[in-house]
Amino acid sequence: MRSLFPTLSIAALLAGGLAAQTRTIVSPPVNKNSEGGSSDYRPFNIATASATFRKYHWQEVHDLGKTTIGKIAGISYRRDGYAYPGTKSPAYYTDAEIAISTAKTTSATMSRTFASNDGTDKVVVMARKKVNFAPFPYVGQTGSVQPFFFSMPFDTAKVLVFKGGSLCVDIKVYDNNLYDATTRTYKRIYFDRAYNSTGGRSIPSRRACYGSDKNNYLPFYGFAYNYYYKTQNKLRMYAYSYYGLTGGAGFWLITGAALPNSVPLPGNCYLHVDLSKMILAVPGSGVGYGGRKSTTYYYPPYSGTTRQYLDLPWQNSFRGAKLASQMFGIDPQANSLGLTSTNLVDLSLPTYDPNGLPLSYTYAYGTFFGRTYGYGPFKSAGLVTQFKLN
Repeated sequence: MRSLFPTLSIAALLAGGLAAQTRTIVSPPVNKNSEGGSSDYRPFNIATASATFRKYHWQEVHDLGKTTIGKIAGISYRRDGYAYPGTKSPAYYTDAEIAISTAKTTSATMSRTFASNDGTDKVVVMARKKVNFAPFPYVGQTGSVQPFFFSMPFDTAKVLVFKGGSLCVDIKVYDNNLYDATTRTYKRIYFDRAYNSTGGRSIPSRRACYGSDKNNYLPFYGFAYNYYYKTQNKLRMYAYSYYGLTGGAGFWLITGAALPNSVPLPGNCYLHVDLSKMILAVPGSGVGYGGRKSTTYYYPPYSGTTRQYLDLPWQNSFRGAKLASQMFGIDPQANSLGLTSTNLVDLSLPTYDPNGLPLSYTYAYGTFFGRTYGYGPFKSAGLVTQFKLN
């Protein structure tokens, strides 16, 4: 008699292989590992005294292409990394319904008329229910990418067999309990939202140190900015720092990452950026600030009265990239190192794409669920979304 063990082994291998096919994708893909350009508490998280404005009909169209063929079995969202860093989202519920379909439109042609976007294979994957979320802490450093914690539980066996193209996500939110009527407090929870932005984001974090100038009653604090300069097709960057040594100079370090743990330097200063991932060092010089015995440093330095910029030819690889930067001021009297240092400044480069992002949305207030049209469409904008595929 032929042994059954080879057959069973093959079956086990096949079962294991099929199980391994479960995967997730993020839309828009440029935000998979980078923070979105904006934030939004619609549709799930708006807190207001008006019950009307806690209700939304919301649609999104995601251009997923052919790489997303499979059974869509889950949707989840992540908190915005820039909104109220360090705070904890409270426990709350949202009362919602979710349907998905192969969209009749693309993100570029999405209609304000809701029925014009729904596909004929529309499936209500989450019938109206109260979805409860536990308290959720802010994870990571300022501006970091947050996990996809806010998962919307599909009903048992509810999936959409997706064969590629554009996906329409249709959401109806009936209410939530984020507004406390007793204390009249608002507890909005901002989700990560993407949009086709020409402007980047910069967020300061960690600590700065003091210089030797006795009038420096505030630490040597730094800021940085970046944006896409369309007319020249360049990434334009600049920075400045306050409360430096009178008549001083300094330099701005731009690196690929921050150190997990800042390194102490002489004079209660700190190194925050990873020098092994150095990209650029930009010189800076100072001018008097507000009549005080202190200086504002500009990187690059002013040329006479003309603002200077660091201009880099734009590349698609820049889109949404994350950098870490820190400024240093030359200050021989400050400490044995002769330098003062600023806080860490996290940089997210613009998400701009001349073709737009593969995402758009439209919405209407919930008391108008009977209406056929929304307030959009908002092209190249929408919640950063993770889809689970089986």
